[in-house]
Amino acid sequence: MTENTFKNTACEILYSLLPTRLSEARLNWMKTVMLFENEDLFFLNFGLIPRMIPSDSPEWEPSEKIILEQLYPGLTSGQWNLQQLCRCLLMAHIPEDQNVIIIKQLTQSADIGELTCIYKGIFFLENAFEFVPLVEEGLRTNMTSVFDSIALLNPFAAKYLPLDSWNQLVLKALFMWRPLYRITNLDLRKNEKLAFLATDYIHERWAAGRAVSPEIWRLMDGFLNKDVTACLLKVIEFGDPLSKNAAIILLRENASNTCNNILRPINTTLWDYIGEQYYIQNK
Repeated sequence: MTENTFKNTACEILYSLLPTRLSEARLNWMKTVMLFENEDLFFLNFGLIPRMIPSDSPEWEPSEKIILEQLYPGLTSGQWNLQQLCRCLLMAHIPEDQNVIIIKQLTQSADIGELTCIYKGIFFLENAFEFVPLVEEGLRTNMTSVFDSIALLNPFAAKYLPLDSWNQLVLKALFMWRPLYRITNLDLRKNEKLAFLATDYIHERWAAGRAVSPEIWRLMDGFLNKDVTACLLKVIEFGDPLSKNAAIILLRENASNTCNNILRPINTTLWDYIGEQYYIQNK
């Protein structure tokens, strides 16, 4: 299974982050374990990372942020540590004709921390698109940290998940009270079916006397109809301040004749602010 030290751009970039953050001894160890010769050695080395590599979370230099965000949108805003980066580097060294089977096998015995790292790291792989079934399986989890590793600040979902799986992810984020504003490229994958499902969710919550996140209205942008408009007017009259702001933003931005043009840019700054404030209030 031995491969060249740097198989692809992701390997090069991940490795370039290590020399200034690891001791010489630890860096030499990483150089050695990247050259595993079979899957047993990969599993062994993957498990040894926490013993050999510190769990420090790097402070990114401005130049690093630019490169990393081009490689993996959202990475520099996420909670990455050196152990996770090193484990992803090992994953990226598995030959493509073997990595789907090996990584799936790894998930079957992985602990929560390992699962979190695996799902965060799949996007680095050259054949990441082949992992859609594994990620869809991961979305069934009820473990918040594992779900977050797929749904939040991870570009994999927006780039590779089919429509129904993407909609399932967003709806599950609502059910689990996860911050929608941290879903990478949420606005790029708005769709009418998701807006319809979210509207049903709102009616169910309200019928049970329960509140909904003000972020949910972001999913309606570009898909206003009479039902949604009536809901928005109700929110403006009876809702909490953040929900009222969200309703006003949505009505204002969809007031023109281009309201059904989903390619129309939206004010992400305002929507992100609403999401941030909502989750600050509910911590």
